[in-house]
Amino acid sequence: MFGFDGAALAVALVSQAAAMMPGPAPSVPEPVLEAIWVPPALARRTATLEPSGVVWARGLDRYLIVSDDTGSETDHHQPWLLAMSRSGAFDEAVVPLLGIDALNDAESICAGPEEGTFFIATSHSPNRKGRTPEARRMLLLTRLAGRALRVEGRVDLTTARDRGGAGLLQLAGLPADGRLDIEAITFHDGALLIGLKSPLSARNAAVVLRFQDPLAALRAGTIPPGAVTRAWEVALSEGGGIPRGIADLTTLPDGTLIVVANAPKGRTSDNGGAVFSLRDGGPAHLLHWFAHQRPEGATLAADGTSLIVVFDNHEKPPTWARLPLPATGAVKKSAGAR
Repeated sequence: MFGFDGAALAVALVSQAAAMMPGPAPSVPEPVLEAIWVPPALARRTATLEPSGVVWARGLDRYLIVSDDTGSETDHHQPWLLAMSRSGAFDEAVVPLLGIDALNDAESICAGPEEGTFFIATSHSPNRKGRTPEARRMLLLTRLAGRALRVEGRVDLTTARDRGGAGLLQLAGLPADGRLDIEAITFHDGALLIGLKSPLSARNAAVVLRFQDPLAALRAGTIPPGAVTRAWEVALSEGGGIPRGIADLTTLPDGTLIVVANAPKGRTSDNGGAVFSLRDGGPAHLLHWFAHQRPEGATLAADGTSLIVVFDNHEKPPTWARLPLPATGAVKKSAGAR
C-alpha cells in the first residue's frame, strides 16, 4: 500500500537524467515529470497505481487513466478506472466499469467515433504463471453513463482470423508462437489501430494492425474474418537505441500519430522510453527520450496545446508530464479527445 501523503507528493518533482538519445531542440523546454497527487482514500483502496493509458473525457472534465492493476493486493482486478484533473490530481472516487466482473492488465484507452464512447484494451498477454485468463483478453467498447463507463460491446482479439483462417500473429506477419502483448489502441481514419508491444518483426520493428468497423464487431461480440489486417511496421530505435515495441498510440486532429515506445518484456532494456510521431506507414520521428523513466500512455491535452504523458513507476508514486506537440502536428486550441 502506498505510504506517502499529499505534502510529500506536492514537492515530488522528478528531474530528467542526462539524455541517452537526441532529445528536443535546445529551444524547447525540457519536460518536467510531476507526481500525480493521490488522495489518501484512493491510496488506501489500491495496492499499486500503474498508469498504462490515458485519454481526455470531455463529459467528465477529467483524464481517464487505465492501470495495470486496480484494487488491493489480494483483489487487484477490480473493474474501474482512475480520473485525473487537468492539474494532475487523481479523484478520490474511481470510475466504475459497468458490465464486466474483472479487468486484468488494462493497457490502453482511446476515444471512439461516437460522442462519449471509449475503447479499452487489455494486454492479451500471459501473466507471471503463463496463463491468459478471459479478463486479460478483452477489447471493450464503453460509453459514459453519468460518472461510470458502461460496456456496450466486447471481443477477444486472439479470436481474429484472416479470410484464410490464419490467427492474429500470423496475419500480423509474426511467428505464431511469439509472445503477444497488446498495449496500444487509437481510433484513426475510420478504423481502430492496434499497436503491438511484442513480438517484434524479423527486422526488430513494431507491428500495427487495423481493425475495420470495430463498433459493429464489438456490439455483435464477434470479429468477422478479414476485419483485422496488418497495417504496417515501424522501427522505434532512432539514434541507435534498442528495438522497442509500442506502449501507446494516440491520434492528433490533423492525422499525426503519437507513439509511446518501450522495450518488450524479456528483451534487452535501456531503462528508458521514448515518444515518437509519424504519419500512416511513414518513419517515426523522435519527439523525446526519457532516460530512466517508463512512459506508458499519451493523449492530446484538454486544451489541445500539448501532449499529456503518464508514467508507470511500479511501487513509486505515478508521474505525468506535458510534452510539446510535434511541429507537423499543429492542432486547433479547441480540439480534444471525446
